[in-house]
Amino acid sequence: MDARFAMKVPRYRWFLWAAALAAAVFFLLQMGYLSRGHATTAPRGFELLDTLMSHIRNDYLEERDPLLTAEGTFRGLVNSLDPLSAYLSKDLVEGYQALPDRQFEPGLVVLKRYAAFPQVVAVFDKSPAQTAGVRLGDLISAIGGRNTLSMSLTEVKILLRGTDAGPVDIRILRGNDTHNVTVARARLFPAPYTLIRTAGQPARLRIHRFDDGLAAAVKRELAAAFKTRPVPLVLDLRDCQDGTIAEAARLVNLFVKAADAGRFEGRDGAKEPVSCPAEPAFGAVPLVVWTGAGTAGPAEVAAGLLQEVRQAKIAGFETAGLAGRTTLFPLKDDSAVLLTSGIFHLPSGRKIWEDGLVPDAAIPIDKLNDKTYLEKTPPLWPKR
Repeated sequence: MDARFAMKVPRYRWFLWAAALAAAVFFLLQMGYLSRGHATTAPRGFELLDTLMSHIRNDYLEERDPLLTAEGTFRGLVNSLDPLSAYLSKDLVEGYQALPDRQFEPGLVVLKRYAAFPQVVAVFDKSPAQTAGVRLGDLISAIGGRNTLSMSLTEVKILLRGTDAGPVDIRILRGNDTHNVTVARARLFPAPYTLIRTAGQPARLRIHRFDDGLAAAVKRELAAAFKTRPVPLVLDLRDCQDGTIAEAARLVNLFVKAADAGRFEGRDGAKEPVSCPAEPAFGAVPLVVWTGAGTAGPAEVAAGLLQEVRQAKIAGFETAGLAGRTTLFPLKDDSAVLLTSGIFHLPSGRKIWEDGLVPDAAIPIDKLNDKTYLEKTPPLWPKR
């Protein structure tokens, strides 16, 4: 199983996107959403589509609700743009806004591309997912009875998580076999990070999500832990995807100062700089970064900045390439579209979006365990 394959865009995506766009414009025109109170007629380029949809509406054996059909079209249109963009119905908008509170999870990490099933790229030890038999490489074809093929990654996350320990039903494709499993949810990580101290091993700061306030809390705990002298530290970003890039930059600033810490690039070349302006509290701490198959988003930004600006070495797996910023745009019917509005570039100009980060010490997908990481880490410590 190649975890990066889950994020590669199939060549036919653009045909699907074009078809969805044409259908979406047709429905918008038919329902007057673009008219702003004025009569709107389809341009000549849509005459054939207009005729086709007229036959479906009037001559197809079953009557179709144009509103429901339009919602499916909008969903396909937006979800096909890139892995972070998503069309969210009213109930999904509520779920998206409540994501910080949906901390009960099965204990699996997925990646997803358009027109493909979500792929499991990590299963946490001793999690409900592991207990239920979910495996690395499994494809999730349904969640709660809903087919996942046309879902966005955001929708998949919303449906997998919950605000309590209530279980979730998922259908798994594994080779030629199909498995229907009910997986409990658990609050696996009540805090956004865990500091692990084990005799004979470097200290390990594992980040679960980049919540607001994370950097300040980490600074207090590391200051107490390193009160006598700094010890080697592993920043463990394996399978971390959630949180904000702003908080990721604040965490990086604990280890390095950088007036230029990269930038977001948006439409028409618009640039928004990112900086780490404060003096680093732990600039002298020897540091190595761990990444996993599911490391994405803010975690990629943190890893990339430390690799490039602080020259910290990375051990692990190539990251997903999802370092982008999204913006939520509410619609009149209480649905919304979540659109990628900028992608992150490192100070050198190197973009993480789609390309991901290449580790200095690569670990194959079937060896992503603590033992292998600890074996790969010693040669990566900075030379004194």
